[in-house]
Amino acid sequence: MRPLLDIFRRHPVGFWFIFWAELAERASFYGMRVLLAMYLAEVFHFTESRSAATVQIFMAVCYLLPLAGGWLADRYLGRYRTIVYFSVPYILGHVILGSLTTPFFLYTALLLLAMGSGAIKPNTSTLMGLMYEKAGKDAYLTEAFSYFYLAINVGAAVSSLSLPLVRNAYGYATALMFPTVLMAAALAIFIVGRRFYPEEKPGRARPVLTVAESGREKAVMRRLAAVFGLLAVFWLVYDQNASTWVFFARSDMKLVIWPFGLPLTPDQLQGLNPVLIIMLTPVFNWMWRRREARRGAEIPATHKMMVGFILVTACMFWMSMAGYLSETGQVSVWFIVLATIIMAMAELCVSVVGLHFAFTEATPRMKSTVMAAFLLSQFLGDGLGAGIDRLYGTWSHGDYFGLQALIIAANSAAFYFVARSYQKWKKRTESAE
Repeated sequence: MRPLLDIFRRHPVGFWFIFWAELAERASFYGMRVLLAMYLAEVFHFTESRSAATVQIFMAVCYLLPLAGGWLADRYLGRYRTIVYFSVPYILGHVILGSLTTPFFLYTALLLLAMGSGAIKPNTSTLMGLMYEKAGKDAYLTEAFSYFYLAINVGAAVSSLSLPLVRNAYGYATALMFPTVLMAAALAIFIVGRRFYPEEKPGRARPVLTVAESGREKAVMRRLAAVFGLLAVFWLVYDQNASTWVFFARSDMKLVIWPFGLPLTPDQLQGLNPVLIIMLTPVFNWMWRRREARRGAEIPATHKMMVGFILVTACMFWMSMAGYLSETGQVSVWFIVLATIIMAMAELCVSVVGLHFAFTEATPRMKSTVMAAFLLSQFLGDGLGAGIDRLYGTWSHGDYFGLQALIIAANSAAFYFVARSYQKWKKRTESAE
């Protein structure tokens, strides 16, 4: 009990309101997403490739709109008001998705959900980071981002594992009510904590930059754009787990966990990822700290991300092998379970590290904008992924996943050189200052 109290006390009070609000909001989002591919196939009678492409286009739009949300927060509204205002269409989107089943209302609901989720994304983590800076608790910021990511995955795990069971028992309409309630709860928790959040001054109230400061901002953005651009390919592959992996599991896998005899639904497999993130987060934190203690210096974020790229490349070669083996009959679900374990480890190296990297590398005036640019990489990845999804069902599964393995392998090689260039530039800049 004492260690838990120590953790609670060393973090600002406002952090815990953001923690629980984020947990509820992500449970809402992932609860909806875990049902979406099968919902499109079973209720709207989309083909598997069309369902997969629709899910990835939706995810792409979710990660395009953070750019607008970050810009509005930095320039005009501030983070708090942006989050509150855009929570309203978010909740409305959930209501429409679960209650009105015509194509017009489907796309309206998805647009509202993307608008709400996208505008909120860059501002929650940025507001949290500013809270630590203003409280003089920067030393705990890395730990805070780990807990923040833990909240995301606790919410995702609970909803991803439970809502397919609710759907099987009571139908889609009932299952999709839960995300609506969760998002309303997230908004209420966030508003209650308002007095604990830092005071904000949107960009238009700040002094004009000097020529040198403006040049510095532009240089940072150019370098970060190169890093974030290559992260897009990670997301191209990663978000297949909510689309083509679901249909691959449904048609080509024995959905029983051997030797335990535990039956699974195809979409329920998505719930394994957040459970693994929860379990592996402290392991990776310990591993990085131990490594840094041995070398006497912090490991650059880009080095950690490189490890993630190597892991996701291995994952897709493994999935390609599963695809080829499935041509002779259904394969064990352990293929996708092991792939999910590898992908979770890669996510901890790329996504969690990247979230902290985006915040710390950004200049003070551009925190939300840079965070949005980081999320924009997922828009690019999902946009490309939607195009590749069209090949699902026309190519063999082995070739389909093998293509992704080759793409991510080439991207990993490119990332190595971009990351090395970034670190050299950063050292030159710091020594010049």
